Amino acid sequence: MKKLYSALLASLLSASILTACSATNVNSKKDMEFYSSEDEAFENAKKESTGIQDIIGESKYVDNEKIVIYTIKEKSNIGVGTATLTQKDQKIRWYFNGNPAIIKQSKGNTDITSEITTPKGVKYDFYAGTPIKSNMTIETRTDTEVVPHIDKEYDIYYYLSPVPRN
Repeated sequence: MKKLYSALLASLLSASILTACSATNVNSKKDMEFYSSEDEAFENAKKESTGIQDIIGESKYVDNEKIVIYTIKEKSNIGVGTATLTQKDQKIRWYFNGNPAIIKQSKGNTDITSEITTPKGVKYDFYAGTPIKSNMTIETRTDTEVVPHIDKEYDIYYYLSPVPRN
């Protein structure tokens, strides 16, 4: 019994170490560089993540942070992701808000809801998917009938909403 317990413990520790070592960090050292413009930051993000296609939406700058919604394409699959642009001394930094999600694929479409956090700790709810009709509404944390933005080129809806503070 003691040997079985020791073997299980060793396996668990090995799995934990391997998982920790293989964790993907979407923000590399390059993402922490400052650029002279939003366009330059976006072009460098496209080089870093080759699937990025276009920015389809953005918020206004609030406390020197701006959220952008971008599309990705991987083979015939289309997805969305978010990034935060931070501004300091007339320079811009691109910071990925986690990994993007595929929402249009040959096996079917998926709607997503996720909470994102900016580098300054501001939280947003992000909703995206494939629209079912041109005047559709979605339910969010705070409202039951919100009209999301629809990008016609990619046939994707998206909506970004600040998380209410308690």
